Amino acid sequence: METAEKIRARTDALFALGLDQSASSDDIRNAWRNIAFHGHPDQADGDCSGFARAKEAYDLLRKEGLTGKGAGAGKPRRPKLRRRVITLEATDIDACRALLNKALPDRSDETEPSNPDQLCKSDHIPDAVGFFGRHVTFFVSTPVYQGANRVALPTSVLAGSRRTETEVLNFQSNNSGGGEVVVPDAITARTFPGAKSVRIRFDADQQMRDEFWLTH
Repeated sequence: METAEKIRARTDALFALGLDQSASSDDIRNAWRNIAFHGHPDQADGDCSGFARAKEAYDLLRKEGLTGKGAGAGKPRRPKLRRRVITLEATDIDACRALLNKALPDRSDETEPSNPDQLCKSDHIPDAVGFFGRHVTFFVSTPVYQGANRVALPTSVLAGSRRTETEVLNFQSNNSGGGEVVVPDAITARTFPGAKSVRIRFDADQQMRDEFWLTH
């Protein structure tokens, strides 16, 4: 389970115990004791399913080091960060292409592709994504087009969702070629929950991916 998924799992576990992310280790232990006593199936008004969910949540938080005495409020043991780059699956790429083709922009100064599966040169799809803790970098092999651009990003790579979800971002560029676009914080918070930052690198080749992975 990757960092972004762990954040969501911890949040869901705290919610299952009736707590939020500001809960301390004492709060977590007290909440579990209360549920274990009143909700145990052996009790007259015990809730078997609720007890099972709470136990699973508490076990996860305990494994993350959040239940020990002296543990900070909502702060797990700091994991050792490592960089990694994954190649996007064909289903993610196909979903991005389908979303971009669903609403083709009106480009009077741009030649429309003869092949319906071929994108306009101002439309972009990443083919790999790099992770460093809560920082995410999408690698796009196509260069930026001067003027209006669109890039489709598979957001489910963070959520671990079985169903591919895609977001289209629009931006303007004064130049053509390579470069990096930083996704605004407001869009990052809404579209990539758990991510601290999201960047998109254009005209990115294999060497750029290797440099990202090898950077310490």
